[in-house]
Amino acid sequence: MKKLISGIFVMFCATVVCAADDSVCGVEKPYDFRARLAHVHKPNRRDWKLQPTTNEFVFIDGMKIAVGENAAPLVSRAADDFRDYLLTSMGVNVSVQGTGKPEDCAVEVKIDKAMREREYAIKVGEKGVTIRAVNAKAAAQGFYRLEDRMNLRSAPFLAKGAETRRPRFSPRMSHSGWGCDQFPDAHLAQMAHYGIDAILIFVKDVDVTKNVEHIDITDTIRRAKAWGLDTYLYSYVLAFAHPADPGAKELFEKTYGRVAAAYPEAKGIIFVGESCQFPSKDERVLPYCYWEKDKIAEHRKKGDRRPLAGWFPCRDYPDWLNAVKAAIRAQAPNMEIVFWSYNWGYHDEKERLALLNALPRDVTLQATFEMFEKFTKRNGLPSRVADYSLTYVGPGNYFASEAKEAQKLGMKMYAMSNTGGHTWDFGTIPFDPFPYQWKKRFDAVVKAHVDWGLAGLMENHHYGWWPSFISELSKEAYTEGGMPFETHIRAIAARDYGEKNADAVLAVWKDWSEKIVDMHSENENQYGPFRYGPAYPFNAMEPDLEASELPLPPMYLTLNYRRSAAKNESLTLQIELLEPMAESFMSGGDAFLALAAAETDATRRDNARRLGWHGQYMARCCLTARNVKAAVIAERAKDRAKVVEIARAEYANAKAALKLLHADSRLGWEPTMLYRGGPDMIEWKLRYMEQHYAVGNGQ
Repeated sequence: MKKLISGIFVMFCATVVCAADDSVCGVEKPYDFRARLAHVHKPNRRDWKLQPTTNEFVFIDGMKIAVGENAAPLVSRAADDFRDYLLTSMGVNVSVQGTGKPEDCAVEVKIDKAMREREYAIKVGEKGVTIRAVNAKAAAQGFYRLEDRMNLRSAPFLAKGAETRRPRFSPRMSHSGWGCDQFPDAHLAQMAHYGIDAILIFVKDVDVTKNVEHIDITDTIRRAKAWGLDTYLYSYVLAFAHPADPGAKELFEKTYGRVAAAYPEAKGIIFVGESCQFPSKDERVLPYCYWEKDKIAEHRKKGDRRPLAGWFPCRDYPDWLNAVKAAIRAQAPNMEIVFWSYNWGYHDEKERLALLNALPRDVTLQATFEMFEKFTKRNGLPSRVADYSLTYVGPGNYFASEAKEAQKLGMKMYAMSNTGGHTWDFGTIPFDPFPYQWKKRFDAVVKAHVDWGLAGLMENHHYGWWPSFISELSKEAYTEGGMPFETHIRAIAARDYGEKNADAVLAVWKDWSEKIVDMHSENENQYGPFRYGPAYPFNAMEPDLEASELPLPPMYLTLNYRRSAAKNESLTLQIELLEPMAESFMSGGDAFLALAAAETDATRRDNARRLGWHGQYMARCCLTARNVKAAVIAERAKDRAKVVEIARAEYANAKAALKLLHADSRLGWEPTMLYRGGPDMIEWKLRYMEQHYAVGNGQ
C-alpha cells in the first residue's frame, strides 16, 4: 500500500498558505455578493478603442427602437431593458417608441405567428435590426441575443447578416441563486437573459416555502411572468394518506387542491418520492412516513429492510398520482404534473418500467440525467454517482431506460440535468468552472433530445443558479442556430481576460475540466468535506462532535467523517486523485491572480481575481477532503503523531481559505445552507483545532 501521506504533499499543504495573501484586497461582509449579482447589465463593457468594420451596423446616440403600437407588455419591457443595456454597458443613449417608420428605427420588432414555437430571427442591415419572432417571449430572447453579440464584441457593433434561432428545451427551470425561494426582479431578469424560462419554488403550504414562511408566492409568479418566466412549484406538501383511505379525497383537496387554488397561474407542480410519501399498500415497502421513526426502528430491529414508499416504485403510485391530480386540476385545470423518479433510480429496471407503464399519460416524467451510474476511475477506484455530479457525463442507464420507455409510451420527458452550471461536487461555490466537461454534458443532453424526445430541463436543485460563462455556453448549446462551442468559449475568454491571455485561460479551463472527473461523487464526500469545504470539522482521534457545538446547525452533513468514510484502500485511492486536483486548481488560481496583477483594465482585473480566488478555494476544498481522509487512516492505525501532523496541514489550509471567504462573500455560501461553509464555521474549526491538537502557533 502506498504511503499514507506524501511528505512532499504535506509540505505543499502547509506552504500554499501564502498563495492567496497578496491577492486578497479588502474584506467583503456576508451577502456583499448580492450587490454584484444585482447588476443585470454590467457597466462599462465597451472598449472605446475598437472601431467598426464596413460590415457592421453601429448603435449611436439618438436612435430609436420601435416595438409596435399594440406591443405585448413583455416586448415593451424587453425593449426598455435593451435601451438600459445600451446606456449602461455600451454608453449609447437610445429611446423606445410604440410607433415609427422602419427607416427611422434602429430596431424593429415583428410578431410572426407562422414561425415555429420559441423561434425568432434577427436581420442586421445597413440601417438597423429587425427582430421577427413567433411571440413576445421569443422577441425578448431576440433582444437578449443582440446583447450577447455586442458583449462578445465589447462594442455596440453588430455584423450585418441574418440568423434564425430556436431554444431546444422548454422549460429550462431553475431554483434561485439569490437565496432559497427568493427572486428579486434583477435575478429574474438575469435568468431570462441567460435563456432560463421558468423558476422553481419549494412549496409546503400557501405562502410557505421550504425555507421562508409568509412569502408572497403570487407576487413572485406575477413578477416572473413579467420577464417571460413560468413558475413551477416543487411540492413539499405532505398529506399522508392512501387514496383508498376514508377521507383521503377531502385531505388531498385541503392540501394539494388548496395550493393549486392559491396559484392557478403556476405552470406546473413537481412531485418526488421523498417529498410526497404516502402509506402504500405495496407489500414491498413499509407503510410509514419518515417521521414515524419508532415504527420504522421496530421493523429494522427485526431485520426488515424494506424501504419507505418515498424510495421505491410502488405499484399504487398511479392511484396516488391520479387522486392528487384530480384535487389539483379541479382548481387549476391546466397545471402540469411532473413526476420525478429520482428516489428509486437505483432499483431494478423491471420494477421502474412497470411503474412507468401504469402512470397516467397526461403527466410528465422526470429523471436525473447521470445518477446511480457505477464506473471506475483512472486509478482503479470504483465509483458511483450518488447525487448530482459532473464527474460522469451521462446519460446513466437509469435515465436512458426511462427516457426510452417514456418515448414508447408517448409521455413527455424532462431531465434533472444540473446544466445551470453547478452540481454537488463542490457545495459552496457559485458555479463549476469546468467548461470542457460541461460541453460533453451539453452534447449528451442534446442527443437525448434528438434520440428520445427529451423536452425540458430542471437545471439545478436547491444550490441555485448563478450567472456565469458556463450558463452562456449552455444557452448556445441548447439553441438551434447557436454558436459553435470552440468559437464561443474562445470569444468569452478574450472578452473577459483579454485577447493576449485567451490561450492561457483556455489552457487552465481544459486542465480543470480534466481534473473534475477525478472527484469521487459518493455520499461520503457530498455529505462530508466537499459539502462545507474547508469549514468541514477535523476531529480525528477526538470524541464525536455534537451538532450543538457548531456555530450553525449542520445541514445535509455527516458531521463525524469516520462514520461515513470508506475502507482504507478506497481512501488511499481517493487521496491519490485528490492531490493532482488540488495542485491543478491551485496553480490555475495562481495563474488567474497573476493575470489580474498584470491587467490594467479594471473589469478584466476583477474577473481574473475572482476566478483566481474561486480556483484556490476549490483547491482548499480538495485539501480538506484529502486531509480528513488521511486522518481517518491514521486514526485507524492509532497513530496520534501522524494525525497531529495532518492537523497542522489542515489548520494552515483552513486559515488560508478564510482569507478567500473574506475576499469573496459568495464563497462558503449556498442558497439553502447559507454560510455553513463560511467564516464563522472556519473560525470555530480553527479554535477547536488549537484546543485539541495544539496547532496554530504562528500559522
